Amino acid sequence: MKNLAILAIFLVLASGLSVLFRRRIILKRAGPQPPAGQAYLALRSQVLQGSRAQFGLARTSAATEPWGAMMDWGLATGTATVVALSDGNASVYLSSGGGSIGGAQSHESIRKAGKKMLAVAAECQPQTQATTSYPLPQTGEVIFYLFTDAGVFTASAPEEELRTQRHSLSKLGDAAQNIITQYRLEESK
Repeated sequence: MKNLAILAIFLVLASGLSVLFRRRIILKRAGPQPPAGQAYLALRSQVLQGSRAQFGLARTSAATEPWGAMMDWGLATGTATVVALSDGNASVYLSSGGGSIGGAQSHESIRKAGKKMLAVAAECQPQTQATTSYPLPQTGEVIFYLFTDAGVFTASAPEEELRTQRHSLSKLGDAAQNIITQYRLEESK
């Protein structure tokens, strides 16, 4: 009986080591993977440094009319970034890893939410100021960036004021939150 217990323990340990060894080989073959934060920053930077022409978007009616909008939301666990482009493309990036990209091609609800965020961004554009600096928000802070042919414009607000509808940018925050909601609804189907 004692020998069977020792054999069982040996088999469990051998099995565990085998799984770890195979996992190490698979990770080695896959090559080095960038940390989630680096992938997030690369996606965010691509939007911040991009142009309407690079994204293949139509010209807007005015140089200061947004062809893209971004909301950076400072959470206790990192940053959530929502991006909307004038063609309805909408994405959500998480600094902790993951997110959703390209839903507008296959989901009308996401495309409509992206276009709605752009329409609201156009309404809010007079409340923003030009910027060449793109800091990440602090926890509880929300920063909006509007992309136009005249440059990037920004405004920020405390999350609490946006959530309780006490800020003039609450409607823009709601439009960005709707993109997150539409992705969640599509992913739950």
